[in-house]
Amino acid sequence: MSARHSIMTAGLFPAILVTALVFAPSANGQSAIIIDHTCTDLSLVPAYWIDQAKLLTFHYAHTSHGSQVVTGVNVLEGLDSFYSIAIRTSGTEGLPPVEDPPALRMYDGNPPETYITPDGYWESSSGIDRTRAVASTTLYDFSMWSWCGQASSYSEAQIANYLSVMAQFEDEYPDMRFILMTGHTDGSGVGGTLNQRNNQIRAYAQANSMVLFDFADIESHDPDGNDYLALGCNDYGNYSGGNWPQQWCAAHPGHPLCTSCECEHSQPTICNLKGRAFWWMMARLAGWPGPVAPDLDGDRDVDNSDFTLFEACASGPGVSHSSSSTCEQADFDGDTDVDQSDFGIFQRCVSGENVQADPLCDD
Repeated sequence: MSARHSIMTAGLFPAILVTALVFAPSANGQSAIIIDHTCTDLSLVPAYWIDQAKLLTFHYAHTSHGSQVVTGVNVLEGLDSFYSIAIRTSGTEGLPPVEDPPALRMYDGNPPETYITPDGYWESSSGIDRTRAVASTTLYDFSMWSWCGQASSYSEAQIANYLSVMAQFEDEYPDMRFILMTGHTDGSGVGGTLNQRNNQIRAYAQANSMVLFDFADIESHDPDGNDYLALGCNDYGNYSGGNWPQQWCAAHPGHPLCTSCECEHSQPTICNLKGRAFWWMMARLAGWPGPVAPDLDGDRDVDNSDFTLFEACASGPGVSHSSSSTCEQADFDGDTDVDQSDFGIFQRCVSGENVQADPLCDD
């Protein structure tokens, strides 16, 4: 019996018709791209899309916390030169020279400074004009600004202003995308002001088809997908049970994610995860559609092994799944249960053992 036949005839889920998942495109046809803790395993990203990402140009503005991304990508390049990136940090605008073979090129700063607070990018008229001056060169495909600790104390109205200005930039420069970020964790947990403001940013990104680099979500999860936000984790990885990066690296000695580096306000593992998430984001921005959600075991096909994992998560309509990282992935329609609607999406993606699944099957 073929893998396809055995899955289709599994007794738990009858064959049904479902409506395809819809990701609402923006006016210019772009869709939301969310980069979070599920976006750090670069073995899932085809080399072709990394090469395509190297042809892109990037403007990045940040204070010390935002340097974690720069540290992470530099460490990764030191481990594997395939992930080549050229960064020019300066108070004057300009990209580093083109390299051969190509490297992704980044300008780090927002003239006349390299330490960029909200006033220096989006929260003041002068900062907005400084960002416009960089965008107006037409040298950049993307621009991103990183929070320091401001999101922990900002009001809903202040965050709404940030979001409005970033959307305005996209309207003014339709050939660029301006990337949103969440603020770094501060130990206040799920119910804290910070998480409320971060959720406001997340909801806006989804509703307005923007790109989000979810800084807080990445540092709230270890590489195995365990979530420490409810346990009061902060930007250093401390939580009620210890320090998750130190604990994870103690359990995984010599792992590349534990490579030592000077990670501002944090632990090396967190910088290294953010560097990998950055490359995942750039591959998505280069055109990679992302991995197939029903490929639950990450081996690039959708077969009986994936169905076994899917079936273990089955909860039924309106019944919340177990919230494990696998079951969160198996909740393809995002309604907190794993039911026949999700199975319908799974069916569309079945490829059989060792046959790569269609990357658009779950769209």
